[in-house]
Amino acid sequence: MTTIATRPKTTGERPAIVGLLWMDGSPHRWVVNVATWLAAALMVASGVIHLHLWDIAYRHVPTIGPMFIAQGVAAIVFAVAASVVRRVWTGLIGAGTMIATLAGFLISVNYGLFGFQDSWTGAYATKTFVIEIASAVLFLTAVAFSITDRAARTAPAGGPARP
Repeated sequence: MTTIATRPKTTGERPAIVGLLWMDGSPHRWVVNVATWLAAALMVASGVIHLHLWDIAYRHVPTIGPMFIAQGVAAIVFAVAASVVRRVWTGLIGAGTMIATLAGFLISVNYGLFGFQDSWTGAYATKTFVIEIASAVLFLTAVAFSITDRAARTAPAGGPARP
């Protein structure tokens, strides 16, 4: 006779990666909330600036113009989602969006992108660059506080944190 050993299911237990990306109940919740809300506000500013730039100049630039609309709309949607949900995965998406936007700008300035070369002297270039760096840093700060807090919460009494 063959028996299959099954692991008893405990309530509230999640796989490690899911648990890491789905944080709540942090004693540093106010730090995570404030950092996330500030990052989201800056992300909205980046999105609004991109939509404004599309309206006044970039609508006529092939490929780059539609990318400005996509960045503007995505930044606003992701910012609202991150500020409402406030989880590690939303912080990572927010930071990733800002870093990707920064990378696109730097590639466009230094090498050109889709046949278009941008410059630091363009309207809002430096201002938007600083806003996007600050937003990414704040999102990553919120993520760091959530992740480091998780290790402290999963530690058994009198011993190191569980893997």
